[in-house]
Amino acid sequence: MGTTEFIESRLNAYAEKIKTGSAKIDEHSIGEMTFFMALRRVLAGKGTPQDLGMMDAINDTLQDKGIVKIGDTFIT
Repeated sequence: MGTTEFIESRLNAYAEKIKTGSAKIDEHSIGEMTFFMALRRVLAGKGTPQDLGMMDAINDTLQDKGIVKIGDTFIT
């Protein structure tokens, strides 16, 4: 599964959870969807300043944890 297909499958899965879930599940699903929608826009070259800031914060955190090397990004 490619990145685009993965993102779309996650968005669809969380949208389905919102349709059938509780308020707690709704809140969790919205958080996941917020990230995946921002990632989709960034990868498409249409990221908003907020999207780009979110990706920078995630990347900085992954670098701090040693998951992503300094100078690299988790988005390819």
